Amino acid sequence: MPQPANKTRIAAVKVAAYRVPLTRPWVSAAHAITHHEHILVDITLNNGLTGTGWTSTMGTAGTAVEALATTYLAPMLVGRDVHEHEALWSLLWKRSHQPGAGGIGALAVAGFDLAMWDLRGKVAGLPVRKLIGGAADSLEVYASAVNLHLSEAALVDETRAFLDAGNRHFKIKVGRADLDDDLSRVAAVRNVIGKRPLMLDANQRWRPGEALARTSAFARFNPVWMEEPMAADDPENHARLAAVSPVPVALGETLSTRHEFWRYVASGAVHYLQPNALKVGGISEWLKLAHLGACANLNIAPHGALEASAIVAAAIPGCYPVENIDGGSFADQGIVLNPLKIEDGRITLTDEPGTGVAFDRAALAPHRIEPGTEVPLVDPAPFFARD
Repeated sequence: MPQPANKTRIAAVKVAAYRVPLTRPWVSAAHAITHHEHILVDITLNNGLTGTGWTSTMGTAGTAVEALATTYLAPMLVGRDVHEHEALWSLLWKRSHQPGAGGIGALAVAGFDLAMWDLRGKVAGLPVRKLIGGAADSLEVYASAVNLHLSEAALVDETRAFLDAGNRHFKIKVGRADLDDDLSRVAAVRNVIGKRPLMLDANQRWRPGEALARTSAFARFNPVWMEEPMAADDPENHARLAAVSPVPVALGETLSTRHEFWRYVASGAVHYLQPNALKVGGISEWLKLAHLGACANLNIAPHGALEASAIVAAAIPGCYPVENIDGGSFADQGIVLNPLKIEDGRITLTDEPGTGVAFDRAALAPHRIEPGTEVPLVDPAPFFARD
């Protein structure tokens, strides 16, 4: 006698990449970014229920992520039970790991991971944040912007607008060629926000000696942290800096694997650990990294990826406020039907089963990209204002 089909087995997987323009460019010490690329993963079960995951890049390698996900990873899931989530994550990671740890592979795995969490939440009738143990119904955010190119006056206006919107935590970019220019900009922002928390982000701008000199110069402004002062794949020099720096060191957005994070944690090279839920392979791995940091009594500060970070931050007691990058949310890009509600520096979490993210497929459709699409390199220099 034939057995009934397992309703939680995966019947089909679809992957598609989209290149969405930002309302205004992001310019840091490292990059000029005009688009985000979002790779959506739809996983459908035998019972017809579909879960959607996503992963994103800042305008680079989206088609490569889609190709890896479609050609090599998606077929591995068909016929498997979605409740085998950890086993499936490991299976996907191992196949992605062979060409190189992290990077494109981790981004691809993240899309599948979020889709499986979305499905498990829908099957259970619970938001993912509660499925993983989160108790908070709202979270504080910090106002962040990729704004190194702005004139000092424009930077002050932007910061004042964030303050007027009810934000109480702020992050700005540093790393201009002239130290006095950087110091003047930080002083101007400090003057606007008063004693409220201020974070600085150098986007891997400096070499070791310069990093110590620059970070020490900013100490007078009492920043919460200096983020990515040097190349993110240099734990040894970060350990030396962290041992003597008058400002705490934050990093993690560029790291992908637990082994990379462990080298930083074990060597005392970081004070604020910033895993990005998409760059590490999804919610499953983010939680492990947060617990790794907690074992070392470090501060956990989720990096970017607002919609995913809001889910995981609720599950980590004492987690630092979630980063809200101006122009970076799905709501800012106009690609979701149910944007997260952010008022007075707090984000209200959804009670919708699953991740709670519903993409506007009609809005995304014009931005569909195919493998082989040529994407020009953007030079950051023309964006910089001259004060």
